[in-house]
Amino acid sequence: MIILFSPSEDKKFIYKESKNKSFAFVDNLLFSDLNAHRLSILKKYINFLKKSPSGDLARIFGVKSFKNLDLIAACSSIDCANTIESIYLYSGTAFRALDIESMPKNGLDFVMNNVIIFSNLFGAIRAKDKIPYYKLKQGENFLDININYVYKGFDGFLDDYLKDKEILDLRAEFYTKAYKLNLAHTKVEFFKNGKKATHCSKFYRGLLLRNLAINNEITYPFKLISSKTSGLTKILQYEVLN
Repeated sequence: MIILFSPSEDKKFIYKESKNKSFAFVDNLLFSDLNAHRLSILKKYINFLKKSPSGDLARIFGVKSFKNLDLIAACSSIDCANTIESIYLYSGTAFRALDIESMPKNGLDFVMNNVIIFSNLFGAIRAKDKIPYYKLKQGENFLDININYVYKGFDGFLDDYLKDKEILDLRAEFYTKAYKLNLAHTKVEFFKNGKKATHCSKFYRGLLLRNLAINNEITYPFKLISSKTSGLTKILQYEVLN
């Protein structure tokens, strides 16, 4: 099984000065054939950060005003900065629910080997792929780079990687548009007290992934209440019991 997962804007600030070989980490990311494409984007990102006024920096970082010099130092040094497995870098709602730090070994191995995260800067990467700290608000562009450009060329590689595999798509809508699945797959809808729960969906996605990784199946607090199929998509509806 392969699980497709969204990143989060919140990340652990892991940055520290490093003398790593420039962009060496890119060589070990998923789909190395796309590394030239990735490098072009990352170099434009760094150049944009170094030359843009504070208003543009605030925009792509998703803040009202830009005053954090440590942030700009970290993001403009991603070429040689220290790295960490992507699953440990992200710290948003879904990742807090996943709680990878407390995951038992069987669950950790499952996540590392079966989860693909759809970054808005690096493209599709594995949970175990090591990346530096970065910040880019979802939906914001820099220069001529937007989410569709980032994922240009990924379709064929992802299709080949995912074919003949069971696919669980837990991505948010923004990332499903970046790479549209044309293979049979499963999606999940959450309900609470009989009503569709969209407000807490990020948390529930992380909790469901944790549940699946540890137990190798979806168990309490998720109760399957309905299953339906629409084209290539199987939709499982779960009531959240607590």
